[in-house]
Amino acid sequence: MRLRPGVRGAAAGGQADELDVFLGLKEEILRGRLGDEQRARARDAATERFERLIAERRRAPRDDLLSCLVDAEVEGRPLTGDELLGILHLLLVAGLDTVTDSLTCFYALLGRDAGQRRRLAEDPGIIPMAVEELLRFESPVTFVPRVATGDGELGGCRVNQGDYVVLLLGSANTDESAHDRPDVVDFDRTALRHLGFGGGIHRCLGSHLARLELQISLREWHRRIPDYRVPEHVELEFMPLLRQVEHLPLVFDERAG
Repeated sequence: MRLRPGVRGAAAGGQADELDVFLGLKEEILRGRLGDEQRARARDAATERFERLIAERRRAPRDDLLSCLVDAEVEGRPLTGDELLGILHLLLVAGLDTVTDSLTCFYALLGRDAGQRRRLAEDPGIIPMAVEELLRFESPVTFVPRVATGDGELGGCRVNQGDYVVLLLGSANTDESAHDRPDVVDFDRTALRHLGFGGGIHRCLGSHLARLELQISLREWHRRIPDYRVPEHVELEFMPLLRQVEHLPLVFDERAG
């Protein structure tokens, strides 16, 4: 893809004033409590907003990511309207959810492990490795669906072209044949490899940004709030697919200053 030079890549549409609206649409698309009809309405509402923003950027480009995409080329041709909408829908559901989901899992785990929590507070230099280990142990996307492009065999099972295959990333990240003591959180693992961001051509496009956001969040949180805990006798509920804690109560005293 060729991108117009000089664009720094601000928010996808530069619509910070509409953040609450897009957050609401994202929640309805991913977790619509009223089912498929509610999710479909939310997708349609997001599409209408995206179409309006695309038209605005065609008329008057800005210094933002959406203007960059509108002017981009793939193999010498501009992106189609459907391709632009697909990218924007992906940015909406992927860019506004998985990092916050992961943080609920991270703090839930650390809120019940005083030793690991103290390590992060006392030695922030280990936070990058801690993020990788927590991504392995608390895989943000537990499984992904794929469609077989050809006939073959997988684990002794026949797979035909066109079959749907579900890849269990969470299971792979806790596979004893790939990781030593996979059921233990170890911030000192060396040569750590995981599928927290998927792999191959479908690897998460925002993985580097997500890592940075997670590292900054853990560093700044533990600088200000080094001691916290999940209250005793609290049962945490983890949601499927996009792994997150539905409600995460924490007890802590904020460090002064």
